[in-house]
Amino acid sequence: MTPSMHDRVKNMFSSTSPKLTQGFTVQTLLWTDTGSLATSFMVFRPNSGTAIRNDIGSEYYVLVDVIGAKGKNADTDKVVDSILDYVQANPFADECVGKIENVGGKPSPVLSEEGRLIYRLQFACTFGD
Repeated sequence: MTPSMHDRVKNMFSSTSPKLTQGFTVQTLLWTDTGSLATSFMVFRPNSGTAIRNDIGSEYYVLVDVIGAKGKNADTDKVVDSILDYVQANPFADECVGKIENVGGKPSPVLSEEGRLIYRLQFACTFGD
């Protein structure tokens, strides 16, 4: 699949109005910290899926890590709610993604060693080619 589904979801989140990625440093595959505790990150990565077959829809699972700036817990939480609300209201918003839905709801956040709030959101994207 070109581009990969996690890139398609990244592109979708970056093209919404307002951008769901606004104010975040967007990365793919792995989180690379810049060292600035004032920087927020959003990391898109694949997370398995169902069997991929020609001419049949498949589910691609995508993880989106929302990593807030230190001390910006409420802002990070609001962004996560905005992402979940957008996906719920717009499951067919992007033809390159197909249908997108949240899997697992809003997870409990964890704290990084530096005190950043981290949410790991999972989405299932059904795409038939």
